[in-house]
Amino acid sequence: MGATTVSAPRGHKAAQRKAKKAATAIGGSRTARGVARAGLVARSMFYLLLTYLTVRVAVDGGSPGRQTNANGALTVIAQDPIGMAAIAAAALGFLALGVVRVAGAVRDRSAQTQQRMLTALQGTFYVALTWVPLSFLLGSRDTGSEQAQHTETARVLGWPGGRFLIAGVGLVVLGVCGYQIRMALRQDFTDGLGLRAAPRWVCRLVAAAGTVGIAARALVFLPVGVFLIVSAVQADPRHAKGLDAELALLARQSWWGPAILGVVALGLGVFALYSLLEARYRRVGRSS
Repeated sequence: MGATTVSAPRGHKAAQRKAKKAATAIGGSRTARGVARAGLVARSMFYLLLTYLTVRVAVDGGSPGRQTNANGALTVIAQDPIGMAAIAAAALGFLALGVVRVAGAVRDRSAQTQQRMLTALQGTFYVALTWVPLSFLLGSRDTGSEQAQHTETARVLGWPGGRFLIAGVGLVVLGVCGYQIRMALRQDFTDGLGLRAAPRWVCRLVAAAGTVGIAARALVFLPVGVFLIVSAVQADPRHAKGLDAELALLARQSWWGPAILGVVALGLGVFALYSLLEARYRRVGRSS
């Protein structure tokens, strides 16, 4: 009994040492950091496509059968083998970005605990996000679509306590969007960027693009959280509207609907620019 009691902490400490060693190796790997930056570039390309699709919706109501969301962006890319290869590269980039960010949270002892936790959560999100392009490559052509969101919402609503779970997800979306708006206005996003040696005009561009782009993206996705909460309250998955339904609703309004869509497209485009700058200057292997 005594040997078991003593060996358990030793085994736990050994596992911790191995985890830290692995995190140090991953976070310190130039190759891993390079692939992780490719994930940020892929994110930028996604938002550029989303900007294009939003403009299409504002001008002519969009293309039949093509949604203004992740599914629409993937459908645009997946027109030939080169596009499919790009989707595979995006999946790899997201996975690497997630793993490197988690490794950064483990190895960076100089950061505060809260910052390390946020970095780890961000990394976990990108690891999970890998499934979106990967499932599309594996044949699930409705990945990221409105129909898929309604189907998943209906399935969860059928679970015991499913309404509370959907409402909880909606609250999380609202909380994340609120946090990002606060971060954008305070320009906290610059803390993890290596701008010390960058020209002054680059610093100003990063600050402007990050403030406008991050806040704009958060405001665009904020209604999705509201729709999820309404869906939970009404116990109706049809209320769980995604980005495509949100933008289509604006397009059906009078003159001000397309005008708002133009502003949305501009904000998403600015975020795409910020993502490119972040790919260049983000210290991806650090907890920041």
